[in-house]
Amino acid sequence: MHLFLNSEVTPSHEREAYLQANARDGVQLLVSALFSLPALSSPEGPLAQLPAPTMQLPRVKPLPKPKPPTKWERFARAKGISSQRRERKAWDEESQTWVARWGWKGRNKAEETQWLHEVPANAGASLCIPYLTPPPPLFFFPSLFLLPSRYLNFSPFNVRCGL
Repeated sequence: MHLFLNSEVTPSHEREAYLQANARDGVQLLVSALFSLPALSSPEGPLAQLPAPTMQLPRVKPLPKPKPPTKWERFARAKGISSQRRERKAWDEESQTWVARWGWKGRNKAEETQWLHEVPANAGASLCIPYLTPPPPLFFFPSLFLLPSRYLNFSPFNVRCGL
């Protein structure tokens, strides 16, 4: 039986019934084809393994050729330089918070404010030889008020270790 979908020939309820039956048959064919494929189980339910595509869609233009690396990219690859930026914040195990790596309230400030610094094993001899800072001669200054405060606290125990 051939049914014409012309509104003058067929009433609207027959047309709706024909479209509904046709849609139901199409969906049943699609679902039965999907369930005939091999399936994998997953937490969401069974997943059908679709077959590999049999037809490749044509392209209007050919695939673009890869661009040659620039001088900088070649240099960076040769030297092992990566373009990944480091995070600004780092996890501090002691305070269990994220702190800045550098700058105000940064991890580097904790190392600068230590009163004792460990001397590395490969440090030169000049780092470990203490030397005293003598006060300047008093005849250069007319009064003690012109002396900087670092010279007023002079004692043999004020020792600086540096280069």
